[in-house]
Amino acid sequence: LYPENYLLTSRDIPAFLRALVIVVLRFKSYLSDHLGCEIFNLLTLKQYELLSKNLHKVKEQFVLGLPGTGKTIMALKIIEKIRNSFHCSAEEILYICENHPLKEFVGNEICRSVTRVAFLNGNFPEVKHIVVDEAQNFRPEENWHQYARELVKKKSGIFWVFLDFFQSTHPYGCGLEFSELYPQEWLTKVVRNAKQIYNVMFDLMDEILQERNTYMPCEMLEGLFKQAECAHTLSGDYIIKKNMETTEMAEYVARQCNTYIQEGYPAKDIAILCSTHHVAQEFSCILEPELKRQERKCRVRLDLKPAEHVSENVIVLDSIRRFSGLERRIVFGIHPVPAQKEISLSLLLCVVSRANTKLHLLYHKGRML
Repeated sequence: LYPENYLLTSRDIPAFLRALVIVVLRFKSYLSDHLGCEIFNLLTLKQYELLSKNLHKVKEQFVLGLPGTGKTIMALKIIEKIRNSFHCSAEEILYICENHPLKEFVGNEICRSVTRVAFLNGNFPEVKHIVVDEAQNFRPEENWHQYARELVKKKSGIFWVFLDFFQSTHPYGCGLEFSELYPQEWLTKVVRNAKQIYNVMFDLMDEILQERNTYMPCEMLEGLFKQAECAHTLSGDYIIKKNMETTEMAEYVARQCNTYIQEGYPAKDIAILCSTHHVAQEFSCILEPELKRQERKCRVRLDLKPAEHVSENVIVLDSIRRFSGLERRIVFGIHPVPAQKEISLSLLLCVVSRANTKLHLLYHKGRML
């Protein structure tokens, strides 16, 4: 019934198993299917183990991950598994995050997504299960953890929390006792960033640990960092420019965007991130005329939109904080230096880790970090 080459010999088994791994561990990426690089859409062994957990037994879980390890993707895949395992509707699963753009990106198709502020001010009688993402950026004074835990406990539901303390964007803690982050799992294989970008991330994490900030679980992070690994050898670009005026930055970004468009990259591959939302608005006013000049050359309309439009074919221009949890293939960091010196390294790590394959960091004259 079958051709001869369908019959496996003992010598064929290893090749067959390698091919099977690609099929079994591949997933549809919520963030960047357009990359055209299958390695970004393969699960690591630890990710596969997380998704294989019996949710009837593992109802509460803290997942600590390094930047670029696919935490948001895992959060959304866990939501899918909750729906399939418990046969529940989207209204019965709550996804909580800090920023409105990430909330908009997740939407309400597979779950009900809300920001932390909306969660604390809202009423959710239908909710049985909660998945929290980017919890390191939540506020300590609001007791969000107890509220969420009690809401789920009443209905014997699932409560999973995803965190990355290396990317904390404020120095106040997040309302969690470090000694109570159990049971916990770690994600340490970086899969969302090219090798050159991973190397920058690795050095920044090392510097963050050396600062020993009290709002971070440093011993736990040291353990995570020791296991840090880039899961592939995909090459990328890391470019840093210093001593630039704002107008020079705008000209540079506009030229580079035009070049990328000419090379075949769509506008939806590009994000431009600034230290604050106010700075992003100011930079937009300077950048738009430069983009208009480039439009006449490439004959392609280059629209700038805030991070809420990340799923559209536009160039995103927003703050680093508001782009948290999202990613794009090409990222420009516009003088990523915050007013709060104690979070300088973490904010820089945030912008670096948003880039999949190409990263441009542009600095004004004077202080970088």
